[in-house]
Amino acid sequence: MAQWIWKFGDFEKYHSMLVHSRRQAYGHIEPPVWKLYRPECAVRFEKTVETGGGVFHVKACGDCTVSLFTGDYNPERGDFETKCGNGPDIVLPPGKFRIEIRVVNTNTLPAVYVDGAVESDGSWNADDITNDWQPAGCSPLFTDPDRTPDVFPFVYENAEPVKASAVSGYPGRLFDFGREIFAAVAISGLKDDHPTFVSWGESREEALDPEWSVVHFSDTAKDGELAYPPYALRYLYVSDPNAQVTAKTEMLPVTYRGRFRTGEEVIDRVYDIAAYTFHLNCREFMLDGIKRDRWVWSADAYQSFFVNRYLFMDQDLEKRTLTALGGGLPVVQYINTIMDYSYFWLISLWDYYLTWGDKDYLRSICPQAGAVMEFCLGRVSEDGFIRGRKGDWVFIDWAPMDKTGALLGEQVLLAQAMEAYGKILEVLEDCAGFAGTAESSADTPGYYFARAEALREKTKKYFYDADKGVYIDSYESGKRNVSRQNNILAFLYLGISDEQKQNIYERVILNDEVTAITTPYFKFYENQVHCLMGDSTRLEESLREYYGGMLDLDATTLYEQYDPAERGVERFAMYGRPFEKSLCHAWSASPVYLLGRFRMGVVNTGIAYNTFEVRPMPGDLAHFEGVVPLPKGEVHVTMDKAKLSVRSTAPGGELVYNGHKIPLTPGEEVRI
Repeated sequence: MAQWIWKFGDFEKYHSMLVHSRRQAYGHIEPPVWKLYRPECAVRFEKTVETGGGVFHVKACGDCTVSLFTGDYNPERGDFETKCGNGPDIVLPPGKFRIEIRVVNTNTLPAVYVDGAVESDGSWNADDITNDWQPAGCSPLFTDPDRTPDVFPFVYENAEPVKASAVSGYPGRLFDFGREIFAAVAISGLKDDHPTFVSWGESREEALDPEWSVVHFSDTAKDGELAYPPYALRYLYVSDPNAQVTAKTEMLPVTYRGRFRTGEEVIDRVYDIAAYTFHLNCREFMLDGIKRDRWVWSADAYQSFFVNRYLFMDQDLEKRTLTALGGGLPVVQYINTIMDYSYFWLISLWDYYLTWGDKDYLRSICPQAGAVMEFCLGRVSEDGFIRGRKGDWVFIDWAPMDKTGALLGEQVLLAQAMEAYGKILEVLEDCAGFAGTAESSADTPGYYFARAEALREKTKKYFYDADKGVYIDSYESGKRNVSRQNNILAFLYLGISDEQKQNIYERVILNDEVTAITTPYFKFYENQVHCLMGDSTRLEESLREYYGGMLDLDATTLYEQYDPAERGVERFAMYGRPFEKSLCHAWSASPVYLLGRFRMGVVNTGIAYNTFEVRPMPGDLAHFEGVVPLPKGEVHVTMDKAKLSVRSTAPGGELVYNGHKIPLTPGEEVRI
């Protein structure tokens, strides 16, 4: 089947440019705070074919010329013939030809669609007229010649308010859509002779605040109507009391492949709302949030990849997001300007390969990965530790921690990133045609493995506090501050002993004197630690109390941050403003992953799930049943206190339960 093709990365650069130019804040566009890259404006596509002849057609985004080359290409010998694309049929004589299509597009991105005797797909090559040929980019979303890749193919549905009412003290009407949506709004019945104030709100209070609602406008209607592009909302306030409102939701077309049910209302609702929250944030790429933070953030995406693999198992969505985050050349700053986010991107590339086994993508993205790795290592201090410099954002989490000098979490993640990049090079050494990213001894897997191990050992030496028996944030300040976040990263990624893990769990994670985690972002990691330590009730406690606490406050999507001590309108405040908190945030969807991974127990143990384990654990649940998607198939798990049933539709699976290992034959149910 023919597909639209483009130079690798151009599609993602173009749509990233659009996405990062749409963020609204208080009536104006909020420009991005990091470098954006544009697609190339002139691109060549080529493929050598040998056929019995026929006719093919070319459609382009931009203006194009099609050339047919024979022999070794000697124009004096008449080895080529040029035809214009976007026009008549192109006759392909019998024989062997190299087809070359040049496209120029200074507005969107150069792309072509070829069908007939020859079809365009990922087997074509593309370059930017530099003879640096790379496999062309393509997507299963673009197989229709009339659906060009400069317009993203969302699906749209009509949405009507479930309630419209006057509000005491306000002249207009408040419309409630019943739950958070992402939608274009059309307003009718307005007066044309003066401005109408329109305010979007994730909460009722936000929509009714004319100053601090994050998205609001004052516009004059034409013929009694106003129309706006898609924004996030549950509530809409319109200052004209005669206003009528309709909306059209804009969503990514995806298939829900994962499922989880316990029969316990709170946990089932948390799962469903987590899945819906995640879907809303999956668009051109995996976004951070759909109201305020309509940008693509690397560490948020890292967590979203895990959720995707237990809900949609959408490879193209992951690939688009990784490519967009990688940006382009030259690399002049950390991804999202955040040190740890660059490391998470490199780690994510290796996780992507483990999930999909896609060497072709690794080969295409490796030059960019090499440039990011080189930039990161270029910021390392002489003593081998990484420290933030002017313009760098040292993040880890929204939490108090001692970030003096070298921060523990940054060392841990950099070491993990170096190891991941080394593994990528190791895989690509086995791929024909891969010549590495540079001709130096640094461009070998062993170099990165050695540097990662050296950094880990040095980190253990300088950041471990023998008196406390755990790790401190910074050894340079002398404060010996202990935080959950940095110890969790050490637990998960530093390669420490079981004894040290036990100490971290008892002295930090279970210690109420250590500042609690209030962001779902780090609840993702903390809940993993609970499960890895075999704590059979903490996950359910978190789902019922922490996530369930949001639902008790009428949440229809999950918040960016939640502190149970905050009540009333204060729970919507963040970053010093009353409604800055995102009430629909991708990193809050982790219950989908946690229940699939640690209750149904499905985990990839090979490459592209060629081997996988099913380790079900009931935890504090009386019963559960669900489905975990695989790249090619799925696993069904049903469990209660008395019985267990597992059925896989893919080969390579093994049930591990009560010390026994039972092979899973595709299509056959195993009952215990």
